This record gives sequence, structure tokens and C-alpha cells, in this order.
Amino acid sequence: MPSVKTSREDILHRCWQVIHLHGYQASSVSMLAKAAGLGKAGLLHHFGSKEGLMHAVVSYAAQAFRDYVFAVAREDLPPEQRLEKMLRRQNRLAKLDQRGCFFTNLIMETGQSGRFNEQLQTFYEEWQATLVSLLTERLDAALAKEQAYLLLVEYQGSVALYKLSGDEQHLEKYVRRAVQLLSVPSS
Repeated sequence: MPSVKTSREDILHRCWQVIHLHGYQASSVSMLAKAAGLGKAGLLHHFGSKEGLMHAVVSYAAQAFRDYVFAVAREDLPPEQRLEKMLRRQNRLAKLDQRGCFFTNLIMETGQSGRFNEQLQTFYEEWQATLVSLLTERLDAALAKEQAYLLLVEYQGSVALYKLSGDEQHLEKYVRRAVQLLSVPSS
């Protein structure tokens, strides 16, 4: 039977799914290799180590988030609609099997070790900058920066409460409050 070539992106997507479900620590190289359709040696050949694989998975997940969520900020819609669409997409990702935010889950699990902190910090700075860029269309720069930070913090809290209770109203209230920021005329 001929072997089927698996693309790097497909490997990363499959490994992301396993890690998002089980967490980094609980995802063994054997589990990840099986999900990717490779042997352990084959997986390690591609990425060098489990940590190397995880760095690649974080990069993959960040790019997927950019393409799915951040890209909305550049669409030809009023800022209120772009913000709402972005936040609803964030929420849709958080609701995948009620797993929450991949990035926050990873921070909570590995933050103290510092293994992925630089990569995650860079991603969160980009996330905040994307929000600032959108918010400055209606708010002054200082307020936009403060509100973007608060939106990120509030999002994580909403996701945590959603994961705890399964109640999507935590996510919906977050979206409504966030969109109201742009509905109120700035002074």
C-alpha cells in the first residue's frame, strides 16, 4: 500500500486539536504522532522535540487566528460591525467542544515554565494592536489602547466563566458590551 504524504500544515492542525483537547503536558508524543498519522520518530524528525513541535503548533494556531479573526479588522464594514464579527469569531473558536481559548489555556498550563511565553506574548501584543487599530476609528488613541487591553482581559474572563458553566451568555454579554464601546460617541 503506498504511503500517504501528510503536509506540515495537516500535521500541525491535528496536533493542535489534540493539545487543545488534552493540554500540552497530557499530550504525549505518541498521542500526537498517532493523530498526525506518523510514528514517533517521524514526528520528532519534523520538529526535533515535543517542545519544538509545540512552538510550531503555537505559530500555526496564531496564523489561523490571524486569518480567521484579525482579518476581519481589515474588511470594508463599519468599525462596530467589524468588531462584532471579530468577537463572534473568537467566541466560535472558544466554543469548540467548550475548550475555551487555546492561547490562554496554554498560558495557564505552561506560563510559569516560560517555555512559550515569548511567542504567546508577541501574539497577545498583536491581538491588542489589532483591536487598538479598529477602536481608534471611533476612540482617541489612549482610550483605544486602554479599551483594547480591557477587551482582551474581559474576553479571557468570559471564556473562563463559559468553560465553567457552559452558559454562552457570558460570551454574548462580552460581545454586546464591547460593541457598545463604539456605539457611544467619543468626547
